[in-house]
Amino acid sequence: MACAIEHAQFNFVAVACACAIVRDREGQLADATPIAVGAAAACLPSLPDVLEPALHPNHRKFFHSVAVFAGLSYGLHRLYKWEAEDDWQRLLRLAGLVAGAAYLAHLTRDAFTAKSLPLI
Repeated sequence: MACAIEHAQFNFVAVACACAIVRDREGQLADATPIAVGAAAACLPSLPDVLEPALHPNHRKFFHSVAVFAGLSYGLHRLYKWEAEDDWQRLLRLAGLVAGAAYLAHLTRDAFTAKSLPLI
């Protein structure tokens, strides 16, 4: 079972790399945005464990499942495509993308452990 520090490190690397790839594909100039977004995701290393506390090695149920991963991936795609109209909506969109990416990074890290993820 990965600890919060391992999840934080993985979140930072995974989310920063994903952000850098997206920005590159969109033709945006290189800047510190991927580092900032990765750092924000690293501050949220255990979102799934808040919903299902890691009290024992078999704690992974619905909120640690492939079904939640798929649903959240779809939700993040929709959020990414959302055209925010004002600054508050842009901030809300960014916060949702960071939190969702941190959640997906946590599940991805858990998927590569011996216990993996349940289907539902």
